[in-house]
Amino acid sequence: MSDQKENKPDRRDFIKAAGFAGLAIPVVSSIAAGCDDEDGDDCVDCGDNDAGVDQNELTALWNAQGYFVHENVDVSRFEQGEISAKINGVWSTFPNRKLSSGFIDWNFAARLNVILNPMGTMCLDGPHSGALATYGLTRGDSRFSLNCAFKGFGFVPTMDAIDECIDTVMSNWNVLMPDKLDILEEFYTNRDLWDYRLLDSIELYSTPNFCTHSFLNQMENPIATICWLAIPGSYEVRAIARLIHPKDPDISEEDFKRIRWVDMIHDFYHGGPEPDPQNPSRLAVLYYIVEEFDNSPMGNGLMGLRTVPPL
Repeated sequence: MSDQKENKPDRRDFIKAAGFAGLAIPVVSSIAAGCDDEDGDDCVDCGDNDAGVDQNELTALWNAQGYFVHENVDVSRFEQGEISAKINGVWSTFPNRKLSSGFIDWNFAARLNVILNPMGTMCLDGPHSGALATYGLTRGDSRFSLNCAFKGFGFVPTMDAIDECIDTVMSNWNVLMPDKLDILEEFYTNRDLWDYRLLDSIELYSTPNFCTHSFLNQMENPIATICWLAIPGSYEVRAIARLIHPKDPDISEEDFKRIRWVDMIHDFYHGGPEPDPQNPSRLAVLYYIVEEFDNSPMGNGLMGLRTVPPL
């Protein structure tokens, strides 16, 4: 389905069987053990799995080399403005649109406010934190596949700007926090740096031994709704979610750069060891924008009317 089958650069030679052999074990065994419902029945056996799969089939999400491939999303026509996704077992094509100027204006202004007032509290009613709603697979500890979780979301540089952005972060990794905030201020002041067809996030916790519910849902049904509480308003974005493992040898060079960016910008602000730019360690999630809504109440917004595409 995808055009991602490109020549494999030498940098991908770090995939070594010795480091990942035997990792493909049941992903929910540690969750199901000791998880009882009110009747004393093990949660794995209570109710039908919404997606019609069992625990052992979930293991197939990861291969013996320790990475996964998100086969339910096809980005081969991304530059032509289309994304295809397999949702509820059916392939559909969606137009990939850009975020509205209203959302961008709010989000960037709010980010700059946090940067310029670093002693303030990082609240959930802000530009970084969105509530991600997904559905698709039950994990073994619930009868429900529907899940909602707060995640950190950011912007992805354009291909024309991403190399310079990465170099800026890496060359300033060990500067003091006031200097880092100055760099972030420059990033979010320059609106021309960003690709508004995408948002990004990180899947911090999923491994071959454990999968978050949002990870499982998006792997099965790569459709997502993200809501931001932007007091006194609110925004909602609906997108196709694509999870990318950095050790997948077949991802494109462009996507590898996006993974590098997502991996390092998180720790640049939040703190962490200096990354190896050729070997990002985190699972990246790219959200391809399909629709946007202004859910702000009367007087502040459109009370849930769609803004992208315009009505």
